[in-house]
Amino acid sequence: MQQVKRSIAAVLLVVLLVSMIPEALAASYTGTINADKVFFRLYASTNSVYHCQLKKGTKVTVTGVKGDFYKVTYDKNTGYVMKKYVTLSSAAEKALNGSSSSSSGSSSTAKSTSKYANITTISKLGAAPDYTQYGSSGDSVEKLQQALKIKGYYKGVVDGKYGDGTRNAVKAYQKAVGISQTGKADYATIMKLFGKVTNTTVANDPQMKGITKISQITVPATSRKGDSGKNVLALQQALKIKGYYKAPIDSKYGDQTVAAVKAFQKSKGMAQDGVAGNATIKALFGKNAANFTYTTERLDWFNGGSSVFTGTCVYTIKDINTGKTFQARRRFGTNHLDSEPLTASDTAILKSIYGGEWSWNRRAILVMYNGHVYAASMNGMPHGTYGVTGNNFDGHFCIHFYKSRTHGTNNVDDAHQNCVSRAMNATW
Repeated sequence: MQQVKRSIAAVLLVVLLVSMIPEALAASYTGTINADKVFFRLYASTNSVYHCQLKKGTKVTVTGVKGDFYKVTYDKNTGYVMKKYVTLSSAAEKALNGSSSSSSGSSSTAKSTSKYANITTISKLGAAPDYTQYGSSGDSVEKLQQALKIKGYYKGVVDGKYGDGTRNAVKAYQKAVGISQTGKADYATIMKLFGKVTNTTVANDPQMKGITKISQITVPATSRKGDSGKNVLALQQALKIKGYYKAPIDSKYGDQTVAAVKAFQKSKGMAQDGVAGNATIKALFGKNAANFTYTTERLDWFNGGSSVFTGTCVYTIKDINTGKTFQARRRFGTNHLDSEPLTASDTAILKSIYGGEWSWNRRAILVMYNGHVYAASMNGMPHGTYGVTGNNFDGHFCIHFYKSRTHGTNNVDDAHQNCVSRAMNATW
């Protein structure tokens, strides 16, 4: 009986040893983790729990493949890491992934059903594909694969699946043309392969020239479909920073620029006409267009005009004859707009307009306030009370608009009204 037990035990040991031979003799390869915080999972699934997170540069032992995962051993634990996060030698990739799969990039007897399969020149593939990388799929990958096949770098089936073979072909092409071997169909790769790109970013569009903020761009004049030049260039740069313009910047106002402008206008609740008018330029740049001119308005003082200027609001005054400008602040606003120079510098400009002497003489002016320009008239004599200190102006001065009146007589002053009429013919 004892002899039988020993025989059974020996047989079981042999069976156990035999079952272990394939695993023990299985080929293994050293791989390198190519990203930070990569999950080392217990099972070949993105839903699996994990042993730990591996750092970039960590060495692991790769012993097999399961779907999109490599079976690896690390720190005496066995588990799985997604293929795209493990860098292996070309020989190791070929050995692990086999030579019959179309995703490996090797020759295959499978026939491609891609619409690009029979195209033999890259120029006939049409528009350049979008940027793609390992794991991508679709038309852009098909077009990339066919272009690489035409160049002799891709040997697999054009199936629109960015697998190991496509990545290897991209790396081989990148190496051949002297660009970074990322394995990704990025801007540099698409540009080299197709001579053009469909999309660009702020970082890689040559026309951005290091510009990353709209404040770095000179505010352009208005433009519309069919225009070209520096104004369209600035518009496209700003729209690209905002994320509305994806195409390469070409300084031409075409359909893609129209679409980008409409998208921006929609985001601001504006009329979507696709025209970069002043309202659109101001919303985009925070300033009026370079060629924008204000329409001079007649403000009827006793027909709603006096309510335009309230509290201690500040406005800018332009003397029509000299072109000099200065700022003033509202003091009162009953029969007309009583005003004070805002600072000592503003007082100096006002006095210079009158030749260095204070005067009751009327002068035609324009008043800019809250995005509007109004025709008006002023005198240059400090009088009455004041609220601003330190401006070297003891009192206030008067600004008259259409049909405003004097305090003393409560009448419309003809001299002031004549200046208002003159101002109506002037522009800011």
